[in-house]
Amino acid sequence: MQNKKTYNKRYIVIVAAIAVALVIGFMMGRAGPALKYKSKNSVPVKKTVTQVIEAKKSVLPRITKKFANPKIAVVIDDFGYNINNLEKFLDIGESITLSILPNKRYSTKVAETAHSRGYETILHLPLEPKDGSVEEEPGTIKSSMSDSQIILRLKEDLDSVPYINGVSNHMGSKSTEESRLMSMVFGELKNRKIFFFDSLTSANSVCRDVAKSSGIRYARRDVFLDIPGEPADIERKILETRRLAFRKGYAIAVGHDKHNTVIALKKFMPEMASEGVKFVYISDFEK
Repeated sequence: MQNKKTYNKRYIVIVAAIAVALVIGFMMGRAGPALKYKSKNSVPVKKTVTQVIEAKKSVLPRITKKFANPKIAVVIDDFGYNINNLEKFLDIGESITLSILPNKRYSTKVAETAHSRGYETILHLPLEPKDGSVEEEPGTIKSSMSDSQIILRLKEDLDSVPYINGVSNHMGSKSTEESRLMSMVFGELKNRKIFFFDSLTSANSVCRDVAKSSGIRYARRDVFLDIPGEPADIERKILETRRLAFRKGYAIAVGHDKHNTVIALKKFMPEMASEGVKFVYISDFEK
């Protein structure tokens, strides 16, 4: 009897030990390989509902939208000094018109790069400002010049940047108020079949009326994005452009070749496009 009891106890212990070993082996067989090896085809961890909602949350405030698919043209001025931000602007992936200063070290490089990527370029023509203390660009056209001097300088500036199909004014608060000077400029633009975009550096600009009488295409700015150029100010101006576009169906914004500007546009342009905004080139406007 004693031997039978001892046998039973041993049997139970052995069975229990085997059972424990099987359980441990099973658990290690499930957990072990996952810790040592991750398949290239493994499925990524699913986000929680809260994480998905946060990821899709828009940075754009809610506004009244009169137009479902308004158009916005973004023109970036002052290219030519360097190419520091060029690829950053192009990599945003939306239509941006590059406005290039004449006779700068990188003027041709910017124009060629933009053209090769399918972007629109225009000449950022230096015109005389009212403030005489402002440093003028080489090639600036002034009201004191004769007709022949104006045309000669204009042609030099136009020929210095390839692939352009339009012109905008760099500074020019004085020049754009003078009908004689702008008539000379627009006559040459008409000969070349290119348009004029008024940066509207003067509220007294005569360019719209002179362009109409000269028979050339014309558009004018609605919003300056980066004057001043602090990040919060730029973002506020981008949102102002958005509100304006949804209210009247279109808007034209001007920015500059600045780090803060490209960062803000990279943040907002894709979101605006996803809500229905169509970004177009300035040549698509005529008003």
